[in-house]
Amino acid sequence: MSSLVRCRSCGYITEAAALHEACPACGVAARQVEPHDDRVQDKRRRLIDLHIHTAIVHAPQAFSFGLFVLAFFIGFSSDGFRTLVTDTARSLGVALPFTVFAAFLSGRGDAKLRFNKTATPILLKKKRYASLFFVFSLLVAWMALMSPLDTMLTVAIFGLLSAAGLGCGTVLGILGTPLLLAESPD
Repeated sequence: MSSLVRCRSCGYITEAAALHEACPACGVAARQVEPHDDRVQDKRRRLIDLHIHTAIVHAPQAFSFGLFVLAFFIGFSSDGFRTLVTDTARSLGVALPFTVFAAFLSGRGDAKLRFNKTATPILLKKKRYASLFFVFSLLVAWMALMSPLDTMLTVAIFGLLSAAGLGCGTVLGILGTPLLLAESPD
């Protein structure tokens, strides 16, 4: 493995050979970097650096946001467009629980990979919010399958459930951001 350096200003870690005049992340002069020893084995590092969970977790958040926006359009669109928007919302609503579950599984795997455990205080809090997000996603899917989504009340409930899921996803992101650079040594 090549030698690593860490920016003293922002904490960005990169290979020394890739560093030029400035930190690629924050732009401070290259003289602000210091040598960095990676405490993680190469194989584990390669897996962590794939950021699988970080990529997968965006799907349920995007679906929830999209469903919230579509609920607004369902409520305020003409008949022809309303049918198209409703069908799109139904499709995303049915898919939402699967994306939430995939994000949960990838998060569990990422926690095991990074920390060799899944029951730290932050991870337990993330599990609670992920469970709540999953419940909201199941309710959205149920409404997408069973509700005609033809009254302002059903559309409003559909939109609020989507917004509640998005809120859970936002809290999960806030809790998870500090964990991106955290990892237990081998």
